[in-house]
Amino acid sequence: MFNPKIETLSRKKIEELQLKRLRKILIHAYENVPFYREKFDSAGVEPNIKSLDDLQKFPFTTKDDLRKNAPFGMLAFPLSEYIELHASSGTTGEPITVCYTPNDLEVWTEVMARCLAMAGLTNRDIFQIPIPYGTFTGAFGFHYGGKRIGALIVPTGKGDSERQIRLMKYYGTTFIAGIASYALHLANVARKMGIEPAELDVRNGIFGAEMFTKATKERIMKEWNMDVHDIYGLTEMCGPGVSADCDEHDGLHLWEDHFLPEIIDPKTGERLEKEEEGELVLTTLTKEGMPIIRYRTRDITFIYDGICNCGRTHIRHAPIKGRSDDMLIIKGTNIFPSQIEEVIMKNEKVGNNWLMVIEKSGEMDMLTVKVEGKRKYNEEEIERIRRELEKEIKIVTTLGVKVEVVEPDSLPKYEGKARRVIDKRKASQ
Repeated sequence: MFNPKIETLSRKKIEELQLKRLRKILIHAYENVPFYREKFDSAGVEPNIKSLDDLQKFPFTTKDDLRKNAPFGMLAFPLSEYIELHASSGTTGEPITVCYTPNDLEVWTEVMARCLAMAGLTNRDIFQIPIPYGTFTGAFGFHYGGKRIGALIVPTGKGDSERQIRLMKYYGTTFIAGIASYALHLANVARKMGIEPAELDVRNGIFGAEMFTKATKERIMKEWNMDVHDIYGLTEMCGPGVSADCDEHDGLHLWEDHFLPEIIDPKTGERLEKEEEGELVLTTLTKEGMPIIRYRTRDITFIYDGICNCGRTHIRHAPIKGRSDDMLIIKGTNIFPSQIEEVIMKNEKVGNNWLMVIEKSGEMDMLTVKVEGKRKYNEEEIERIRRELEKEIKIVTTLGVKVEVVEPDSLPKYEGKARRVIDKRKASQ
């Protein structure tokens, strides 16, 4: 553990600390952010709350709220008080801008160090970060956390996959971070270079920023012969570092001394109980520069009941199933792309790259799943793989789909977040 005293606090102590910090941040937001003063007044709520349950009375903050007040309308201090700016990747619209005070960066560094230590990073590791160093939060979060732990950081940044592999071999990289799909892409690149990924010194990895199923994790583990951890975060909170999984690999520990989680019904906004799946809502407890109250993440998960065997007492949530706005309705059936990925990654005969294409055939929705073969197959082999995948996808989704097994390296590749869905229905309307 990076911070054993905090990571093993009793539930009573955690909740006492949360209430103290929640009161402070609500008053801070009300007094210093005009958006929240107007929002609280309109809802008829007082920031000086008496219990954690009182938070339910407060209005939600949404991504649209942040966009309408962009870039600096949500800040609590004059711009001269901030020392760093980051922004979301903008995959679902205009990027969200966040500014950090020195204390905000200190908090981010702390939670990232906890996540990285939980994933096995030590001051003896050579830590390679193949993520863009720019306004995107990813690389800087891993860099700050790794620096705090004392690891030797290799800041390779974005792109040039062959160079990434050469540097891994040259420096003896032992730990990597980034996006899960890119880790799988790097494995393919290494093999083309005549290097077996599992023969490199990389023995640990932590990945996030996109949909990340159990089957994907297992495939990365197998291809690299390394332990794989999941990390969760979002720019609106700090970046990566909100939560991560421990060696039990049974849910992600969320740092409750800095973030207060709720699970709500995405349709009604009503709070749900533990083990009930819904939308994750987060409130920052220590983010002074840009406090965020009851932020609707749109990420679908649930909170586990019970204490983890690792000894950490902070709650665990399930890996993110998908975003509520990523859910697809095809032939009247609700589908998350993660369901398709889970089936594909369990099949040993196909590669790591895949794509969903949705289009209209008359009045009917048609879903085609394209997946690269592990190698070139003859027609008989392709037909057998196609039938296997169509059968398994139907079991998981109840939906009949068309599967196309295409040649290796024939689908688009991404060094950032992978684009897995092409919905042509909108274009045809």
